[in-house]
Order: sequence, then C-alpha cells, then structure tokens
Amino acid sequence: MRYRPEYDMKVIGQNLKRLRESKNLSVDEVREYLCLGSVQAVYKYEKGKSYPQADTMFALMELYEADLHDITRNFEEGEQPSSVVFRDFAYSKAA
Repeated sequence: MRYRPEYDMKVIGQNLKRLRESKNLSVDEVREYLCLGSVQAVYKYEKGKSYPQADTMFALMELYEADLHDITRNFEEGEQPSSVVFRDFAYSKAA
C-alpha cells in the first residue's frame, strides 16, 4: 500500500457533534454512556482538539449508529467529499 490516509480533526469533531445532536443526546448522556468522569473529553472530541481512543470511537459509532465514514468525511452542501487526504508513504530499508 503506497498511501496513508490523514484525517481532519475538526471535521471529525463537527461530525461527532452533528451525530450526537441528530440522536437528541446531551453531552452528559454521551459522557455517561462512555463511562467518563466529566464532559470535558466529549467537548474536546467535538471541538476537534483530540481524537477519541479506538475503543471510545467504536462505542460512539455504536451509540450514533454510524460507520467510520460518517465520522471521518466532510459532508457539506449535498456533496460528500472525503476529508481523507492521501499522502505518499515512502520508506527505506536499512542496509
């Protein structure tokens, strides 16, 4: 495989917020579902300041009934362009 996807943290945050609101869930309800001590982590995810850990992302996908593309892609004005940017991945073998 020659390309590695890179994801836009802001787009992911916007999508997490949109998905939460579409389910009429409060931030505190999400916090409770994820068994978090405070709502700060949920706000960080939604503001695009950090990514959820893998197990948390899976739990959010279940809660929101969403797949990974629903969370990682940029959906604007009827278009569904990907927020994924592929960059050349080059490596060298140690001699």
